[in-house]
Amino acid sequence: MFYGEQLLRGVYCINSRGAVELMLNKRIIWLKFCELLPWIVAACTVLSANWAADAFMGTFSVWSSGTIGSFSLARAIYIVLFTFFAICFYYQRHAFFRPRTRYLQDEPVEPRKHLVLFLSPLKPDLEHYNGVPIGLELSYTLNKDICLMEQHKKSNPYWPWEMPLRAIRKHLPKLKTVTIICSDKSIIEVNQFLDICKKYAEFSDCSYYLLIPGQRQFISAQTVVTCYKRGWNFESFNELSDAMWLLCKNFRKQGYAEKDIMIDFTGGQKVTSVVAAAITFNRRIKAQYVQTSDPWKVLSYDVIHASPDTGGFGT
Repeated sequence: MFYGEQLLRGVYCINSRGAVELMLNKRIIWLKFCELLPWIVAACTVLSANWAADAFMGTFSVWSSGTIGSFSLARAIYIVLFTFFAICFYYQRHAFFRPRTRYLQDEPVEPRKHLVLFLSPLKPDLEHYNGVPIGLELSYTLNKDICLMEQHKKSNPYWPWEMPLRAIRKHLPKLKTVTIICSDKSIIEVNQFLDICKKYAEFSDCSYYLLIPGQRQFISAQTVVTCYKRGWNFESFNELSDAMWLLCKNFRKQGYAEKDIMIDFTGGQKVTSVVAAAITFNRRIKAQYVQTSDPWKVLSYDVIHASPDTGGFGT
């Protein structure tokens, strides 16, 4: 009996997942149709305009010959169709080139070669030694240390650098480069974060880069010291937007494919999250977020395109 209940529950779970996937697929198809609808209406308007023009010319030609009373049903239909599509096109005018919605899906994050991180500064009240909180004894074996971090934060202040380590781990062993974006505060501590990363054998194949105003450069102790006052303002949308455009331009020069790039916006502030998500619009670049509480999943954005003004005429 117990086995039968387990079997029924398993079948129910499978059916439930299948139903959810079916609903999601239908939703995606509907949103895609809504996005294409304004263009379909525009095409029909153009085609019907040609028919209506021929109908008008034919009607005027007949009337000019003196047979004013003659009537053509086909020509009347062409004119009515053009009028209908012209009205539809007018009410759909706001649906062209509008911002597109994006839905955050709890989906597995596929490992990528190039990761971008926003590095948060350590809290002033956090007691630490070279960036590691006092009381947290790291073994520099990644999976073991992640467990130690989970235990440590149950009775100690939150350590903001745990999430970047989790973010990097998610893309191993495929990961090749990590580009760090710092604020004017966290750039002072980036050497300490880098020292921690370099002690993990799991990260040995990664190269680390620092994005500073005007350039993206390889991280070393010598180069970072000269850049202490060259962090980004994490509260300035325009400045962060410039930073991300600079980074994308640099990636293109390096020959990085967009499908190999992931932007993690767990660190920083809310503005960084908005900019990180916005830079992925109409691109194959993805953005991810590491949950800061149990179960500490890594979530990525699933892009669904939809024009917001296609819900109905005149809305």
